[in-house]
Amino acid sequence: MNRKNLTETIIKSISAHPYLFTLGICLLINPFFLGATYNIPSNALWIETFIITALIFIFGYYRYKTDSLNKSGFIIFTVSAVIADLSASSLYATSENKALWHFTGGYVILFILYCLADTKKYRTQLNSLLITGTGFFLKMYYVLQTSVYTRQHDLGSFGSDEGHAGYIEYLLFNHNIADFDVRDRWQFYHPPLHHAISALWIYINENILLTGRDPARESLQTLTLFYSMCIIISAYRILRYFKLNGKSLYIPLIIISFHPAFTLLSGSINNDVLSVAFMLGAVITTLKWYENQTIKNILKIAVCIGLGMMTKLSAALIAPPVAVVFLIVFIKKIRTDGKKLFIQFCAFAGVCCPLGLWYGIRNYIRWKIPVTYVQELDKGMLQYIGNQSFLSRITDFSSEQFRSVFIQWAYEENGEVMGYNEYNPLVAILKNSLFEEGGFFPADSFMNKLSVIFFIVSTIIALYAFIAMIVMFFRKCKINTTEKIFFAVFYLTMMINFYKMCHDYPFTCTMNFRYITPTVITGALFIGIISDKMISHKTRTAEIMIYITEVMTLLFAVLTIIIYLAVGCLPE
Repeated sequence: MNRKNLTETIIKSISAHPYLFTLGICLLINPFFLGATYNIPSNALWIETFIITALIFIFGYYRYKTDSLNKSGFIIFTVSAVIADLSASSLYATSENKALWHFTGGYVILFILYCLADTKKYRTQLNSLLITGTGFFLKMYYVLQTSVYTRQHDLGSFGSDEGHAGYIEYLLFNHNIADFDVRDRWQFYHPPLHHAISALWIYINENILLTGRDPARESLQTLTLFYSMCIIISAYRILRYFKLNGKSLYIPLIIISFHPAFTLLSGSINNDVLSVAFMLGAVITTLKWYENQTIKNILKIAVCIGLGMMTKLSAALIAPPVAVVFLIVFIKKIRTDGKKLFIQFCAFAGVCCPLGLWYGIRNYIRWKIPVTYVQELDKGMLQYIGNQSFLSRITDFSSEQFRSVFIQWAYEENGEVMGYNEYNPLVAILKNSLFEEGGFFPADSFMNKLSVIFFIVSTIIALYAFIAMIVMFFRKCKINTTEKIFFAVFYLTMMINFYKMCHDYPFTCTMNFRYITPTVITGALFIGIISDKMISHKTRTAEIMIYITEVMTLLFAVLTIIIYLAVGCLPE
């Protein structure tokens, strides 16, 4: 098999089953890391060294048999590569930052494979694989350097009976969903899909693979790493659905692959990341159904939305834009395919509603808990910001708020409240989309200065994405009117819901970007669409704009890598 045929086989295999391929990679690496560098088994290095040595020999022999290397070249290559592998293994064994080795080594292997592949015919696929693969290794680095207690949300702790950790262990130990009023335990009101999968994952690792209690729980980040990559894969499929190619594909794909929101989600073991993965699955399946209205395609949408709502009820935010597409298609085809579409909608409801609502309906029947119930925080908490009017919060963009690019929190010192709580939702999400809810680096450090530059670059890209959405909504482009309405309704539904939450629950922690992470994909998509439009114009102004966009995007990616490699080195 020559290089061209081998590349074609690999690309087709990955393209046919990208989610399963990614799951296989995550399952393969899990025993070697178990979610953290301090969980790496003692024999992992020797196994990895043996595997790499075997691959070197197989590759060298393949090149020898295809006449790319003569016998002497095969021997020299194999011996040199094995010596390099053993030397690297020795240095790795004494390294204090083993995760950095995995990030670097992963990228080097990925780049070598890229160079050896047939880049002429499959340039688009290979470039996309290089981008998403590098993003994967950055997320893996973050997971390895971040414990299950670092930068989490509503986690509680393992061994307790509250929070997401307590919820997971309740299912693990009791093998049943909560048989009590879930309002009595913090975070138990959430639907159980993510927590049930997590409980099963812990059971398999702890009792079948015999990893031990703490490593089994730490390895939950392997699951969330996979979920995060599912989001990236769905985003890539959305970009390709609109036939974006070249720079108009790579620019938005880089923004999505390296956006810190998805790196942070890859290490967060609550139910946010899986719900977003299902929401993005619903987006691409809706586009596929719009393209070809079959019962199979509409049931895929139903499963994605239903499972998303079984993970977290807020996944229902994808339902309004999907319903709009259903309505538009039904109006257009009521005379020719009205009966067929009505049957499909009934099938959709028959699958989606039971999947998504059974837990809430059960709780309502047994304990009269509202289906849309959300646990509220105590208004006496220090982070409460309800003493300000909502209008003043959303319209205040005073320079004081930008003295730090990190979220500001009030604190007590000698019985006196110092500082202030972040209160403007837009300012808050610009900050915590990049740096979560805490400050990473000291104010006078070089990394803090780099973080300021990163914040400025990211804000410019976010503003450009918003402008691109507005401009391209009214301009003819690769997205037709129905598809534009779909994304517009999706974006507006998320943002309106977000601002409503900020109004109803006036706490700084409510203003978190994790509630609207799909806006990264919608914004990046329209950057790709407007870039495609400018490339087709071939004017001097368009060329300058594309060049600026490229530079800003690459700078965004490089800064993300530098900052999050540094974040991984911070003490926990």
